[in-house]
Amino acid sequence: MSTDSVNRFSYRAENYDRFRPNYPAGLVTFIHAHVGITAEHTIADIAAGTGIFTEQLAAWGNPVYAVEPNPYMRRKAHHRLAAYGNCFLVEGTAESTNLPDHSIDLLVSAQAFHWFDPLKTKVEFKRVGRGDVHVAIVWNLRNTDTDFEAGYEAVIRTYGIDYLKVSQQKMDKVEVLAFFSPASPVSRVFEHVDFLTFEQLRGRTLSYSYMPDEKSPLWSEMLDALEALFDRHQRDGQVRLSYKTRLFIGRI
Repeated sequence: MSTDSVNRFSYRAENYDRFRPNYPAGLVTFIHAHVGITAEHTIADIAAGTGIFTEQLAAWGNPVYAVEPNPYMRRKAHHRLAAYGNCFLVEGTAESTNLPDHSIDLLVSAQAFHWFDPLKTKVEFKRVGRGDVHVAIVWNLRNTDTDFEAGYEAVIRTYGIDYLKVSQQKMDKVEVLAFFSPASPVSRVFEHVDFLTFEQLRGRTLSYSYMPDEKSPLWSEMLDALEALFDRHQRDGQVRLSYKTRLFIGRI
């Protein structure tokens, strides 16, 4: 992970922690069944951020290592995961996790794989994995099916600094498949829906690393456009934002 990919979330940790979506329960259940999780399995969430996905995995009761390079995000993860005695925070990156050799049975990456150097990451995952370790790569991908969702995408494309570059990385199945090669991962798509107030929509938008912050001359204009969009489409003070959650899971 480059320094930029780590640092760009430093001042977005609060909004990220409060307003980013979690992941479908069906996805978590599928991973558990596909891997055949038992009490002996140890899990690592790589680039765990504020621990949103880590928390869902922690409910299994297995030891879970949340590996995160950004100190602001780790601090939020510490608070989120404090009630889970089976969660352990580690300062590290995908390419250098600081985990012991052959210690992990399942490695997961939620909303982060596009920031990794895939070749170095695969070497590191093989080092820390037990045998042919399982790897699960997950992304929440926003839909653009409704008028509101299409309008929201337009706002993000208008004001996002490097949105298209990041978005295209997330969609690059070729790179993901190359990561698992010569094996072939299993691929699944799950549905996820959120209903958001304007405060929640604003916070989620500001959690994206590619959106302007308060120092930008586009800050006020962006927020005005977002509020106008919300006002046009809200019903009972909320808008509907849906996702397709994509999973790739396999052994390396």
